[in-house]
Amino acid sequence: MTEFEEIGGMPQAWVRNVPHFHDHRGYFSEEFRKSSAPKATPDFIQDSLSYSRKNVLRGMHLQVNQWQLVTLVKGELIDVLIDLRESSPTYLESISLNLSDSGKNQLLLGPGIAHGYGVLSEDAILHYKSSIYYGDSPQFGLNWISEELDSLWPEREWVVSERDSNFPVTQDLIMDSMFKASMND
Repeated sequence: MTEFEEIGGMPQAWVRNVPHFHDHRGYFSEEFRKSSAPKATPDFIQDSLSYSRKNVLRGMHLQVNQWQLVTLVKGELIDVLIDLRESSPTYLESISLNLSDSGKNQLLLGPGIAHGYGVLSEDAILHYKSSIYYGDSPQFGLNWISEELDSLWPEREWVVSERDSNFPVTQDLIMDSMFKASMND
C-alpha cells in the first residue's frame, strides 16, 4: 500500500496513489487499510458513490466535523481544496491537484477543508467514505468562483448545479454567524 503524502503543508489533507494489481481478468486494489492511514483518521461509517460527466464541476462542499476518504475509481479530474479552519496555519489557503485513475487517486481530508472537483475525462466515478452520516451535521458551500479559488480551475464551460452556483463567496461564508458557530463547536 502506498503512503499518504501531505498536500501543500495543509494539516489533515493527504493524497496518495492506490495501486491496482492487474492480470488477464481485470484488477484488484485495496482502497483503505486503517493501519496504513495517518493516526488521526477516524472510523468511517458511510460509503457513497458519485458519477459525473465531462465538464461537470461539483463543489465547493463542506459538512462540519466530517472526515472524508475520497477515491477516484474512474476518470480524471481537477480537485480543489480550501482550508476553512480559523485555527489552522493554512487558513484560507487553497490547493488544486489533478487526480486520475492511473496516478494519484485518493484524498484523505479532515474536518474544515472544503472540497470540489471538475471532471476532465469523459466521465468520472468517485467513492466517498465519511466519518459521519450525510446530513447529520451542518452543511455549507463555498462558491467555486471565489477569489481564492478562481485561478485554480482550468478554463472550461463548466456545468454547475444551481445550488453550487448560489453558494456564497469565501468572505461572505466566513463572516456568516451560523458558519462561525458551527466551525467553533
